[in-house]
Amino acid sequence: MQLFYDPDLQAGTHSLAEEEARHVVRVLRKRPGDELDLVDGSGGWFSATILEAGKRECLLDVRLVRREARRAGHRLTLLVAPTKSIDRFEWILEKATEIGIDRIVPILTEHSERQRLRADRLERVLQSAMKQSLRAWLPELGELSDWSDVLSADLPGDRFLGYLGEEGAALLSTAIRPGNDTVIAIGPEGGFSPAEAEQAAAAGFRPVSLGPHRLRTETAALTAVHTIESAAWPLIPGAARDV
Repeated sequence: MQLFYDPDLQAGTHSLAEEEARHVVRVLRKRPGDELDLVDGSGGWFSATILEAGKRECLLDVRLVRREARRAGHRLTLLVAPTKSIDRFEWILEKATEIGIDRIVPILTEHSERQRLRADRLERVLQSAMKQSLRAWLPELGELSDWSDVLSADLPGDRFLGYLGEEGAALLSTAIRPGNDTVIAIGPEGGFSPAEAEQAAAAGFRPVSLGPHRLRTETAALTAVHTIESAAWPLIPGAARDV
């Protein structure tokens, strides 16, 4: 199955979003009468027949197949410092989407290696990963934010901090409560500073370990996401079912 994405999908006659239309018509050379499978990023699965395929527009006859209430019974939020290499940060977004994530918030910390991001480019990475992994939910991408501002925001759920300076911290795998809303924070290569860790503790974050070895930011982020999601998989309806 090849999926296409349009956030404004609705049943009936619909003009496909410009970027996807260009891919359908100019790259894949689809023609009137061809069938497409689509998602809206909000749980909606659609089937469509191409009515017109022009240079500037792809007109569809759209049918709603089904609508998923939520990606899962819980919400998983990843707070993560962007890596110096943008490729490595995009890899985090791509793989977290494939595993299962609801929200990703890039954070600026004392040891941050990257201060700027192109949100439009990152959104395309998320969209591509959603389609590749045959998902109907597009993760929310938060704005690049200062650590202190993130801590003062509404962060519902259990809160954990991957912190290198905490000896004897519990393993994330034993600290999580499967199926609960969860927020996990992963710092830059230099880790969170002691002051930032104190701020996090005051905001209700519990320091956790991801294992005995020091991990790169992207490795730590994916290890954390997989640990949390794999513990909850038995609780996710249809998690083991092919689409």
